[in-house]
Amino acid sequence: MINYISKFGKNSAFIEILGDSSEDVDYCVEFTDLNTNKIEYSSKLKINHWSEIPSGPEKNLLIKITVNDEVVFERRQDHKFNRVFIMFGSKALGDNIAWLPYVEEYRKVHNVEVILNTAHNYLFDKAYPEIIFTSISNSNLINDVDKKFRIDFGPELYHVNGVNLPGLWKQENKKYDNAVDYFDYRKHSIQSLASTILGLPYREIKSKINTPEGEPNIKGKYVVVAIQSTAQLKYWNNPFGWERLFDFLGRNGYKVVLIDKFKKFGSSAHINQAPKSKNVIDKTGNFDLHDRIVDIKYADMMITISSGLAWVAWAVGTPVVMISGFTKPWNEFKSNIVRVFNPNVCNGCWNDPNITFDPSDWLFCPKKKDFICSKAIQPKDVTDAVKKLMK
Repeated sequence: MINYISKFGKNSAFIEILGDSSEDVDYCVEFTDLNTNKIEYSSKLKINHWSEIPSGPEKNLLIKITVNDEVVFERRQDHKFNRVFIMFGSKALGDNIAWLPYVEEYRKVHNVEVILNTAHNYLFDKAYPEIIFTSISNSNLINDVDKKFRIDFGPELYHVNGVNLPGLWKQENKKYDNAVDYFDYRKHSIQSLASTILGLPYREIKSKINTPEGEPNIKGKYVVVAIQSTAQLKYWNNPFGWERLFDFLGRNGYKVVLIDKFKKFGSSAHINQAPKSKNVIDKTGNFDLHDRIVDIKYADMMITISSGLAWVAWAVGTPVVMISGFTKPWNEFKSNIVRVFNPNVCNGCWNDPNITFDPSDWLFCPKKKDFICSKAIQPKDVTDAVKKLMK
């Protein structure tokens, strides 16, 4: 992937070409003053080389790069918002997958060069080759841009060292060119957070990720399952749910591949573990994410809660059965999914504007209903959903 780094300073214009230096390609660079149509400077550059010429406000320079007479890059001095920096404030896998399509949409709508910082650059760089990915997360170190955006949840969920600091969020937000000064994350789907902050109309856009080629790791008919999460209200809390689901899948000829990182997870007061079953292939552990992607890609379906791996499945095109009571059905993606949700009990506290999620409390259940939102989802509700996707 080739990146073009340009800058118009007070006294100079600069262009640098970055990429794989093994490519023996000549890049023809021209600096043209559009006020006079005079080529101020031209040269041939190799990858990982740069050119810079004197300039000033009296000029209106165009930097153009061609390869074999084909224009591969242009940037004009008088065009605003030529380059923007966008960073993701959340490191969560699902959030990053959900938000990336809107960065690409912003790039295309505004015809700008986008520099993006995510916690998972390795997962997106090939899927979105026109975006420049950077490991720099400190926006103060990014100067050669016209705008800066930070995509994140609002002040209610802004934590520093485990402490909720909504006032600091508002102060930090002033550093960015976000289209809104304030928004309530509880009223937005995960994807619409990104469109709102970038000032784009919302429509669901399917995500893409780097997807390994090759053969499946597991032969035969199988489903992938992930049960673990980061708070008890996110689990499927029906005590018989997973056991009866695994039995149903086994009777219907499916292998059940368990792909959580942790076999056991929770707090000292409540540990969660998948039930033992002869139908389960236990692939819990610290597997490389690309290995997980292969298992998800070739599965007949993924059965899980509202999780990052559900977003992985959506990105690679694997149908999802999602079991969730703490979020409303509109909170996640709506295509290629069968959502299992019980509207007849207390539910959707994540999307309730009167409730602020407390990530420090593992057993957070704001109305003290003992996680009835998912406990009341019966095994038959889930098996009925699975039947809709069975081949």
